[in-house]
Amino acid sequence: MKSIEEIARQLRNQKAKEWRNKNKEKVKEINKRYWINKAKKELEKRKEV
Repeated sequence: MKSIEEIARQLRNQKAKEWRNKNKEKVKEINKRYWINKAKKELEKRKEV
């Protein structure tokens, strides 16, 4: 028998997967912003050194 936490995790993952499939453009923009911010932080870190 699965624990309640495992069932909740599976439901959350399923819901997130459905949202990502319905909102491919939003996912693309979110990923773009994420990596741009990562690159900015990396550049700042390199300037400090």
